[in-house]
Amino acid sequence: MRAGTFSASESSAPRQAGLLPFANLTDLDVIAAVTSGHREMFEVIVRRYNQLLFRTGMAYLRDHAQVEDAMQNAYLKTFLHLGKFSGAASFSTWITRIMINECLMMMRQRRSRPESSLELLPAEHLADLAAEHNDARRQCAEEAAAEQADRNEIRAVLERAIAVLPRKYRAVYVLREIQQLSTAEVATTLGVSTASVKVDLHRARERLKVELLKSAAGAELFSYPAQFCDPMTARVMAAVMAAASP
Repeated sequence: MRAGTFSASESSAPRQAGLLPFANLTDLDVIAAVTSGHREMFEVIVRRYNQLLFRTGMAYLRDHAQVEDAMQNAYLKTFLHLGKFSGAASFSTWITRIMINECLMMMRQRRSRPESSLELLPAEHLADLAAEHNDARRQCAEEAAAEQADRNEIRAVLERAIAVLPRKYRAVYVLREIQQLSTAEVATTLGVSTASVKVDLHRARERLKVELLKSAAGAELFSYPAQFCDPMTARVMAAVMAAASP
């Protein structure tokens, strides 16, 4: 497959039947079409890069909603400045750099945002704040439940990885790392030297790394499925169709 293309079978591929014939166009082909007036072709770019921009945003902002805000802004800026893309670097690098700049700007704004004074707010604003507070509490509860589920899954993966270690490595790892016994205490418990404990613990850690990497192989981390991709694409394209030509 050529660089800057994607197949119709990929999760980020256009889902509208009308876009499928364009799935194998290069980024440069799509850019040429958009800058020549076919702005509807920008949807190919959006669907092609939704996953990349989402993962980039999560690396900086760590919040799904804020990442989506940054993505929308980055796509609109990409569209408005598309004619300035020189091709000196790959388009994926160029659009990722725009996304990173957007994330950094949001982070600066978040740090510099002043605390509002409740005494200066009218009653209706206080009511809105109360509603937002309740929404935030519900969201926190949902996030806490999700985090607990994630911790449970991580624990299960780690326990499976420990279970396949050779017995002597497994015993040293459990006593030293999980039970938090000292090296001397582990040595006394197992009837071995402290040097042996250190060597076995090092080997246990190395084997665990291998097992955990096996578990992670092929896993879709920070995935951006259709339930998010489609609404994002629709919002971006609405803004693009309403914006000035690049």
